Amino acid sequence: RHGGFGPACAPTCLRATAAPPVPPPAQALVTPGSFAELDLDPGAVLGKYELVAEEEVGERGLTAKRFRHKATGAEVLSVDAEDTNNVFSCNFRTLPKDNTGVPHILEHSVLCGSRRFPVKKPFVEMLKGSLKTFLNAMTGSDRTMYPVASQNKQDFFNLVSVYLDACLNPL
Repeated sequence: RHGGFGPACAPTCLRATAAPPVPPPAQALVTPGSFAELDLDPGAVLGKYELVAEEEVGERGLTAKRFRHKATGAEVLSVDAEDTNNVFSCNFRTLPKDNTGVPHILEHSVLCGSRRFPVKKPFVEMLKGSLKTFLNAMTGSDRTMYPVASQNKQDFFNLVSVYLDACLNPL
């Protein structure tokens, strides 16, 4: 553990159906290197987010900043590092009530189209047409994660856009 942080929670292939794709509101929080130059103190407000904690991790050469969305309480962890790979993950706490596998079933259901991308299998389309370095979804014992990664910035933001819409606006 480091300071104020808990355990790790860690070319265009799809087109939106409505007007040209608009970056998701959270996109500013996933821009590679976007916080490296910002000198913020805990409690500082950046748009709709408040900086909760910041820590330098010298042995890894990175800076971790944890933000909280003021209206919803959703948390965003930004990790700035000298790395060409851009990584994003949308994670949800999914505590099961029994052993029927509902969180895993929902994980697969979420990636079956969304409001902006109403195609039957967007995940399969992204696997075929993306320059991704990682693209998956997984269910753990108490959380469900939707991570993506790409070294190509345009591809990365497309993957983030599709995954955020799938997670927040599934069909």
